[in-house]
Amino acid sequence: MEKVVKCPCCDYEGEFKLLKTWKYKWWIVYLYECPSCRAIFRYQVDPEGKRKSYIIRVSRREGAR
Repeated sequence: MEKVVKCPCCDYEGEFKLLKTWKYKWWIVYLYECPSCRAIFRYQVDPEGKRKSYIIRVSRREGAR
């Protein structure tokens, strides 16, 4: 069963644009962009299920898109 990801800025639930994926310590990190409000956020998941998954908002840099 896949967890439904929700945008932390506008509460949009649906398909997000995946920008990047990487591994950090025991986490798998997904960088998403919301198609509704264009916010960028990270969704961190423990593939073993030992730790709770969470979302971190990421601010855009000056001059970015």
